[in-house]
Amino acid sequence: MIENMVLKIVNQMEMEKIINKSSCEYYEYALIGMVEHAVTVGTMLLLGLIFRQLLPTICFVVFFLSLRKRTGGFHANKFWQCYLGTVITYIVVMLVIPMFCMNQTIMYGMLLLAITLIFIMGTINHPNVDMSKSELKESKKAARLIVLMEVMIIAVLVYLKANILYIGYMSGAIILCALLMCLAKIIKQEVYVK
Repeated sequence: MIENMVLKIVNQMEMEKIINKSSCEYYEYALIGMVEHAVTVGTMLLLGLIFRQLLPTICFVVFFLSLRKRTGGFHANKFWQCYLGTVITYIVVMLVIPMFCMNQTIMYGMLLLAITLIFIMGTINHPNVDMSKSELKESKKAARLIVLMEVMIIAVLVYLKANILYIGYMSGAIILCALLMCLAKIIKQEVYVK
């Protein structure tokens, strides 16, 4: 459905001479990615609103997407699989985070393990991305820097005795990124650079 809508838009842009025919494939790919991303993030925000967790959801989304963009990890083959997996995973996150917040030792232990895994792995080089050696090196560096910044934000919020629910959602984002990286490694969804 999304692809058909984007194809019509791109064809119209080409017919109106807004873009060249040779650029159509690039615009199709970019627009499909943007629409799919918007639908997924919009659904997560809607879930946050429905479950009265909008601000914690925003914290989760910002932390998760900032880190996930650099770390990579498991990817579904089709958009509907990705979308369904994301919605189910986020509902599980909303159910699990309050339990983590009641047992902060487990939450901080899992956060420490996730940070360690992200520092060790850095980035998962997915076959669809297929980064060069230098791109992979820069991505790993960026992932480690972002997780360090996110942990510093969490540490400041803990020090300021901020609402534990926000800290839980931010921690959950880092933990989920590490889990998705491990899953990608386990199912061998990774390209190794020589």
